Formats: sequence, structure tokens, C-alpha cells
Amino acid sequence: MFGKKKAKKSNIYFDSFPVLAHYAVECGEKILDFMEHFDHEKLLEIKEGVHAIEHKADDTKHEITQKLLTEFMTPIDREDIFELLRLIDDVTDAMEEVSLKLYLYDYRELPPDSIPFTELTVECIRKMENCLQHFNDYLNVEVMTPLINEVIHLEEKSDAEYIEDMHNLYLKETDGFKRHRAEALYTMLEEVSDACREVCRYVQNIAFKNI
Repeated sequence: MFGKKKAKKSNIYFDSFPVLAHYAVECGEKILDFMEHFDHEKLLEIKEGVHAIEHKADDTKHEITQKLLTEFMTPIDREDIFELLRLIDDVTDAMEEVSLKLYLYDYRELPPDSIPFTELTVECIRKMENCLQHFNDYLNVEVMTPLINEVIHLEEKSDAEYIEDMHNLYLKETDGFKRHRAEALYTMLEEVSDACREVCRYVQNIAFKNI
């Protein structure tokens, strides 16, 4: 049965998934801390700080990919490892986009509910990382399903937060520039949670392929 299969032995590829995910966590936590102590004068500093983390993530992904290209045997399909690495990297990139747009759009203040929305986003990234920390048990439905469902639940909360914040924005904000900045931030945060969900769905796909 699906839930009774033994976990695969740990290996460099399985171990690399949570390592890459943690870069996304670092980006999210750095941005959240910046928002909690918002200072317009530090927009460039946060952009560069988050980019430095994202650059480390790219270097790590490149190292793993180069090894994968020369590997004769892989623990799961080579294409699945490539795709999962890409999807995890998408989360880090999506989080970096937040810091980049904060700088490019020159936010002078944060839109309403930015901090709780970002807290929700960061928690979703953490839960994704936790799921990947258990990837060695990807065939064990009793282990993986609750972990995946935690991410999906948070992504659904993010969708609801996005809808409510956007609704309130168009009801209350008449300044076009402020509305544009707020809409951009809400959309980027919601897209980060979407990216986390895609990572976990792909973990499920890998499991189904290897039953």
C-alpha cells in the first residue's frame, strides 16, 4: 500500500530540497523584519540584502544541478529532481520580487494589513520547508499528507486575505499611486503562497509516480 512503503535513504538530492527552501525562509523573514520596522531610507538595503540570499540560493541550485547532470543513477527520476529544484527556487525568486518592488516603486509607507499578510506568507514558506525536510518519507502518506495539507490550508488563507485586502483597498483608497502600490504588494505575497503550494503538489506527484 502507498502508506506502507519504506522511506528512501537520505541522499544529496533529498537533503538539498530543504536547504534550498530555507533560503526562501530567510528572504521572507528578512522582509518581514523590515516591514515590522519600516524605514523608507532602508529600501535599497533590504533589496540588496534579500538579493544576496537569493544569489546564494542560485549558487546552491547550480551546484546540485551540475552534479545531477553527471549522475549515472538518481533516487527518483532526474526530471523530477530538476523540476522540484526549479519550483523551490521559484518561491525564493517570488519572495525576492517583493523586496525589489518595494525599492522600485519607492514605498513611502506600507499598505494596510501588509504585516499580517506577510506573516501569513512567511508561515506558508516555513511549512513548505518543513514538508521538504520530510521528503525522505515521500512515499508515506501518513507522514506527508498532513504536511502538504498545512501548506495548502495556508495558501487558501492567503487567497482569502488577498480577496479581503483588495476589496477593502478599492472601497477605501482613492489615491491611484497608493492603490497601485498596495495591489502590487498584495498580489506578490499571494503569488509566494501559490508557489509554495506548487512545490507541495509536485511532491505529491512524485509520490504517485513511485507507488
